Amino acid sequence: MAEKIRFEFSRGLSHKPSVFYLAYGSNLCRERMETRCPNAVAVGTTKIQGFRLLFKRSCSGFYATIEQDANCFVPAAVYKISEYDEALLNRYEGYPKYYYKRYFQLPIRTLAGGRLRGLKQCMAYVLHEERSLGEPSMDYFRLLDSGYETWKFDVEILDKGLSDSIGVKSAKEYIKQFEQL
Repeated sequence: MAEKIRFEFSRGLSHKPSVFYLAYGSNLCRERMETRCPNAVAVGTTKIQGFRLLFKRSCSGFYATIEQDANCFVPAAVYKISEYDEALLNRYEGYPKYYYKRYFQLPIRTLAGGRLRGLKQCMAYVLHEERSLGEPSMDYFRLLDSGYETWKFDVEILDKGLSDSIGVKSAKEYIKQFEQL
């Protein structure tokens, strides 16, 4: 029965990767992306200039999002995903109820260290701005911390996102607890 539902869901959707997707939260985890998006191909990294990382409420907790801030940037892994993968992510991300899609024209540094030619249109999921700020679970934060390590991103950006979301004093306590686990 599950196979029939999956077949119905995928009917008419291409499985060929064609969309550049920006992962800046839990999808930094390659294993997670392989499970969620079977056609996804890791392409490289980029920086979302003029945005900062925050944690805001979704349906089951507080999750990473980005918000405009001219003085900041958010590092992101870039995957090329198929229409089918995007449909799966839409369901997972709670699009359009919790997240909406935002498009950026960005340079992409390849996994081999080169650059793709020209700017590429890239899609990211962004939590609706009116959602409240808050503290992510330790498990979720650990997943992001691990992703930052994997992609060699500056973890200070992750820590600042926490600080901007729950306050400096609370973030210091949170990080202290996090490091003891």
